[in-house]
Amino acid sequence: MSNTEKDWRADWVENLKRLGCLIAIICFTAFVAGLFAPLHSRAKDAHAEKLWQKGRAAYKAKDYETAVKYYKKSAEQGNEKAQFNFALCYAKGEGVEKDLREAAKWYRKAAEQGFALAQNMLALCYDTGEGVEQDYALAAEWYRKAAEQGYADAQLNLGGCYSSGHGVGQDYTEAVKWYQKAADQDFVAAQFILGGCYESGEGVEQDYVQAVKWYRKAADQNLAEAQLHLGSCYLYGAGVKKDEKQAVKLFQMSANQSNAMAQLVLGNCYYNGWGVKKNNAEAVKWYRKAAEQGNELAIEALKRLGAE
Repeated sequence: MSNTEKDWRADWVENLKRLGCLIAIICFTAFVAGLFAPLHSRAKDAHAEKLWQKGRAAYKAKDYETAVKYYKKSAEQGNEKAQFNFALCYAKGEGVEKDLREAAKWYRKAAEQGFALAQNMLALCYDTGEGVEQDYALAAEWYRKAAEQGYADAQLNLGGCYSSGHGVGQDYTEAVKWYQKAADQDFVAAQFILGGCYESGEGVEQDYVQAVKWYRKAADQNLAEAQLHLGSCYLYGAGVKKDEKQAVKLFQMSANQSNAMAQLVLGNCYYNGWGVKKNNAEAVKWYRKAAEQGNELAIEALKRLGAE
């Protein structure tokens, strides 16, 4: 073997050794980076979380401009809660000039991270056309994402989509399914609507006992409409033993919350002596309260009694 060939082989071996060292260094560097990347990410997330917390504290103190400053910094670092709160500030015009498009933009950023509250709000934007072009199909799509995470507001809203046929094929049975999910979470509006479904037989077999059950749950949470409907069930004996006094009690609770229809019905109770002694003066009082809210039946009742 010539000296030239020996030198070439020696150089080749030396180059392999150097290449091996370089590869080892690269692999070690990648290994170390892999170890520390999650730590860096967690530190960044923790910093963003602290910024969000400062924003929340400022917001609770009604220092909206400071809140927006911290929300913005946190949101830009990818904190989904800050993105949602930042969007709300734009939607309400708190600490920034009201801008529904900007609100929708930040709702989307949080929604795309799977934040259910933001998904529901983005859906609402598409539902109403606020900040985005109205699109019922996209509204239903985002409601569904939040609803499937168990968010009761979105479950109710998705049920509404199926009931109205907005963005999905109209399907009352599917609507009831989603109302039920929200009602089972003690969501008062869903309980009331589910009661209405059972009363009317829309999406379920008509069942006044079930209607009373769900109206009662909502009425117990002081929902005026539910108190009115539950009172009507007692007045007519639908799904429950007829009890005019209990009906009047429920009408009174609803009327005290300025529910115009309850005020009208309570007036009728006093006028006709349903569950109370007849009392025209008391009837006029409640008719007048309903009439002041524009209730046409109450206005007609006052005319009949000569008490316009």
